Amino acid sequence: MHPVLTTILGQPVYLYAVAIAAGFIIGIWLSARHAERVGIDRNLVLDLCWWIIVMSLVGARVGFIIVEWDQYYLPCVDFELFNTLYPDKAITAPDCLRLLRFWNGGLVFYGGVIGAMLAMVWYLRREKHPILPVADALIPCLALGQFFGRLGCWAAGCCWGAVTQASYGVEFPRGSQAFRFHVEEGLITQAAEHSETVHAVQLYDALGGLLLFGLLILIRHRKRYHGQVFIWWMMIYPLMRSTMELFRGDTERGFLFEWPLEAVNRALGLAANKATLLSTSQFISIGFTLVGVALLVHQRRRQRRHAHGT
Repeated sequence: MHPVLTTILGQPVYLYAVAIAAGFIIGIWLSARHAERVGIDRNLVLDLCWWIIVMSLVGARVGFIIVEWDQYYLPCVDFELFNTLYPDKAITAPDCLRLLRFWNGGLVFYGGVIGAMLAMVWYLRREKHPILPVADALIPCLALGQFFGRLGCWAAGCCWGAVTQASYGVEFPRGSQAFRFHVEEGLITQAAEHSETVHAVQLYDALGGLLLFGLLILIRHRKRYHGQVFIWWMMIYPLMRSTMELFRGDTERGFLFEWPLEAVNRALGLAANKATLLSTSQFISIGFTLVGVALLVHQRRRQRRHAHGT
């Protein structure tokens, strides 16, 4: 955990924000470069990427605010009630600007994805340009952005993992989000030097994003129809994310309902009473998978019709 990279003019530069920015910059460069190779207008992609940046950040922030509504609404309109409910986070005056401080953490990946996809559909329809060829060009870089984003989470200490006895577990220092959560849960005392040992789920997810990026690049080189790369992401990432959710220890992402599956938890070396299903992200993953399957069926049927000359 290393939240602050450096300071400039006395102001901290957060490694989380630097990681997010690096993901965007590298992703845009790779996307524009590939677009030129396949005959897509580079300027169209660059303009689209501007809207994707804006809408992905908005979507990611809105998603987090929705699942952590009390943490942002109450400090602005009733900070005294906020102090009563969250004494360890007490403030001395109304604070409405925390809604905007995404560099302190507080972005939901799926919210960003939904915002980016809405921006892509809107922009390409406005420009009367086919959507799926561009989606194929861009989607591998979303997986790369996942890699950078989760490294940012690791630096910030957010999105921590579930408690584990595994030898490869990690510990977060006093004052970290994981440390405070474990104190609240009674797992450790305020006198402890570090959190309980937890899964390094941020690094698991970062590695998964990097591997998915490589796989999507390979699929893109061998694709047979427009949308193939995008569809594979729609089916692979939700499975990956749902699996990662099993190893998450934070509760900020929210649950539609908490259903422990003791056999699964035992097999994974997790606490028997840990909620296995159904987090908000797992629920969204189901929706993404269904859309991916529907697109796959549609594109395969379309491909067969073209092959038979109908």
